[in-house]
Amino acid sequence: MTESSVTHATVVLERSYAAAPARVFQAFADVEARKRWGRPSPSVELVYDKADFRVGGVDVSRCGPRGKLIYRVETRYLDIEPGHRIISAEVVSEGWNKLSISLITVELQAIGTSTRLVLTDQITALGGKDMIAGSREGLGASLDNLVAELSRLPVEA
Repeated sequence: MTESSVTHATVVLERSYAAAPARVFQAFADVEARKRWGRPSPSVELVYDKADFRVGGVDVSRCGPRGKLIYRVETRYLDIEPGHRIISAEVVSEGWNKLSISLITVELQAIGTSTRLVLTDQITALGGKDMIAGSREGLGASLDNLVAELSRLPVEA
């Protein structure tokens, strides 16, 4: 018998990017861009089955090791202030089992011509602390990948 557990955590990640907040925001708004920078590593595959980046909109994606998309991620956008803030609720599942539920806030602040990004993941892990560590590592790697993505976007974005 598998013992069910609930673990709560708040994960806060901060990054600085040599790009204006509008460019950083565009990397979140553009699903094709998110497909590129949102994978934590080249060995992970990320597919969007639905992408609706607007308040009330829902993204549905699948991810996992290449060729084995075992995780389903449903993201509902609760608040979007272009260039400043994105707040979403996220449910990660494997089959019928919910693994985690999160409230994620992304804040963008202009610092001269650069952007300070603060991502806060208020996560409830269902089944153990491994989901919290995995979320921290995956989100951190994705935010690191965002540096390369920002160099791909047009300057006026």
